[in-house]
Amino acid sequence: MTIAKFPFWRVVPGNREGEYILTVMPPATVGPEGAPHVMGGVALAAAIDALELASGLPILWANIQFLSPTQHAEELTIQCEQCGGGQSIGQWKADIYVNSRPTHRINAALGAREPSDRQVFCVMPDLPAPDQCDPKPLQRFGAPGSLYDQVEMRLARSDPENGFEAIWTRGRSGFDNDAGWVALISDFFLGSHPGTFGGSSLDATFRFVQPAKPGWVLSVTEMAAFERGVAHGSARHFDEDGKLLAISSQTGVLPRTPIME
Repeated sequence: MTIAKFPFWRVVPGNREGEYILTVMPPATVGPEGAPHVMGGVALAAAIDALELASGLPILWANIQFLSPTQHAEELTIQCEQCGGGQSIGQWKADIYVNSRPTHRINAALGAREPSDRQVFCVMPDLPAPDQCDPKPLQRFGAPGSLYDQVEMRLARSDPENGFEAIWTRGRSGFDNDAGWVALISDFFLGSHPGTFGGSSLDATFRFVQPAKPGWVLSVTEMAAFERGVAHGSARHFDEDGKLLAISSQTGVLPRTPIME
């Protein structure tokens, strides 16, 4: 097992204004050995990193559309552009390309209205702590060192009949629970119900509340509906102290033949 020591979703500036490059390393990929693709949450995390660098502002929310496959991609090119906003909050967009082919489209808002009082209404449910939970069996496969080697997952509660799952996730390298890492975790949505295994995401929306120190993140996912061949649902993400980190939602195409546990 090869563990990444550096956040593998971080980008570097490209040659043009607003352009950033993600070099695709094995930890950023999922899929069968010999046909890896960039995990959608990694693309979202890379886009957030690029947008924060381009704007100089912290992310508030981002929506990503998954347009086309990224099999065998060696790098992602992310082009960022401001499209609106005011003095404290900017509206931005970004497009991701593989060899000049568009693969993702992102809309986002970044910034902060200061000063402001913090008030969080969402409370973490009463669930077993990570050390009281069994590891989650992963219905995934990939080359050694790919994304699923980078994370630990422990199942706090599973209720497929009611579309509910609560799972603890932690990076093996102890990455900070910043916007990029929590955005990446949020994209495990299509593994939270047995009927979604083998599906593919259409879009994801990520709303970032606050960061936390390294450690476990509890993702509480609630499926809302399976309809017209797609799954709709949302999730809330907490740190071990019960602090709300982010809210996410997603639509994913259901597999024709589900991979059951």
